[in-house]
Amino acid sequence: MPNAEPSEPVARTATGTVASAGKARLWFIASLPPPVDGQSNCNSAMLGHLSERAALVPLSVGRTVTAKIVRGFSNGWMLLRHARADDVAYFSVPGQLGAWMLLPAIVALRLRGVEAWFHHHSFRSINRGPLKVMRALVACAGSRQNHILLSDVMRDRFAAMYLSSPQRRAYTLSNTCLFPPDTQIRPVARPERPCTLGHLSVLTRAKGVFYLIDLFDTLVAQVPGIRLILAGPVCDQELAHAITAAAARHPDAFEYRGMIGGKEKADFYRDIDLFVLPTTLVDEAEPLVMIEAYAQGVDVFASATGCIPDRLRDPACTLTLDRTKDAAMISSAATAMPTGWMALRNACHTHVVQLAATNAFQGHLLLTEICAKQSSSLMMSAMKMATR
Repeated sequence: MPNAEPSEPVARTATGTVASAGKARLWFIASLPPPVDGQSNCNSAMLGHLSERAALVPLSVGRTVTAKIVRGFSNGWMLLRHARADDVAYFSVPGQLGAWMLLPAIVALRLRGVEAWFHHHSFRSINRGPLKVMRALVACAGSRQNHILLSDVMRDRFAAMYLSSPQRRAYTLSNTCLFPPDTQIRPVARPERPCTLGHLSVLTRAKGVFYLIDLFDTLVAQVPGIRLILAGPVCDQELAHAITAAAARHPDAFEYRGMIGGKEKADFYRDIDLFVLPTTLVDEAEPLVMIEAYAQGVDVFASATGCIPDRLRDPACTLTLDRTKDAAMISSAATAMPTGWMALRNACHTHVVQLAATNAFQGHLLLTEICAKQSSSLMMSAMKMATR
């Protein structure tokens, strides 16, 4: 027999202790790993940051279409029954149609007078906007809504498109706040190897993997010894065949490592000199792989998609998606690599450290703002205890 739903949802602090039913809670509605992707990684990191400041009640959004529909309505019913006006809700907004399944929970929160925070990890609502689902989300959320975007440009474009009322506020929270790089980079000498390109993602045609393979075919003829390492899961059979064919054409220059993590991911960044991201993904916003690459001292060549122009170290590293032009650009960087590697490595690391430092104070203020009611509730509880 399944466990009965508790009469009162349990909120837990970072130490795992159960929060008092009388305290304000933070409802955390987001997808968490598995599966692992950029947004679920960010959600997991955000959960960690908020749990240090608040008593959280996590609510799943489901993984399959059926589960998303079921969870959409069950979350709405849960919040309608148990949410209080002094609670706060945090939503990680899906980039596609899953956002429709947030609406029952959003309506329930509005009826209960709960302030809501919506964290947007996708550029789809801007690239394809204005979208009906985002207009519906904003309309259902009412006046007590706040929106978190990943860069100032993303924030301003989203606000201009959807947030006509001054009561609907928008903020910036860079992913560098969730994944701050080490302030120091370990000094190492460049290994004796040819210039090595790398790409890590959930491998799809929208991530530009077909284009990258074609680009590498061109580079092989221009840069003696150049190599390419691909990593990440692939489900597209046509793309899988293209990767196998590329490995057969270039047996000593092309390597596919499959899905990697932990030490394997650290080894991947150690083994490459330049990260290439020719993405055209409509959801692409602030890719975590850019932050990871820079943090490891690896320069990034990427297309001008989403927040990428705001995060590139050098605008000259912007891919045009014209194979002739991009091959010339990367060929020039590959030729200069042996002599300028150490300086470039330091410049890349400095770039992401400065990005993180620039956004750190803003991120701290925003996390504090989200948990303001939690802090107030805890302070009131402490005062009551002190006067007993």
